[in-house]
Amino acid sequence: MRFRSSWIGLWLTLALIGCGSSELTVSEYAAEIEQLVVEMEAGFASIDANWEAQVPSVAGAADYWEKRLEIRNDYLESIEALDPPTEVQEMHESALAVFNKITDADEVLAAKVASLDVITEHWQWVDTAEGKAADEVLAEVFAFCRASQEEFDATEDLEQFEDITWLPAEMKQVVRVAFGCPE
Repeated sequence: MRFRSSWIGLWLTLALIGCGSSELTVSEYAAEIEQLVVEMEAGFASIDANWEAQVPSVAGAADYWEKRLEIRNDYLESIEALDPPTEVQEMHESALAVFNKITDADEVLAAKVASLDVITEHWQWVDTAEGKAADEVLAEVFAFCRASQEEFDATEDLEQFEDITWLPAEMKQVVRVAFGCPE
């Protein structure tokens, strides 16, 4: 998935910039993804705080999971709606695959939570088989996030071409984003 395995690979990738099917540049695409991540994380932080502020209950857990799945699905739909530039198409497809996988895992976990008769502790579903499976998928999401961040960070090497006037601006494009990937 690395689009920068060698200078030749880098040049070939950059040469595709002008051939993309998207009107978004790589920087614009990355900025849109970054904003979607910020919105999703803010939504999760809000519902997590609300859940932790109440006495654990079956009804509270159901409400929590309804909102969590809504946030997941909104994020996934927003990613699906993007038309990525050609040079990040593979990364985009990988993102869709990993986010579909975590959404599916959350849906399975939500069904498990809905089947519980009593909820006496916040996050008690974490220790279920479904909770552990969702955590494993979440680890994949975080690994994908870190790899994507590395790929965009690697574009900083293009700054060395900034003064070469005959190169199109797209071939000198440095992408700066901060996805806030957990370690």
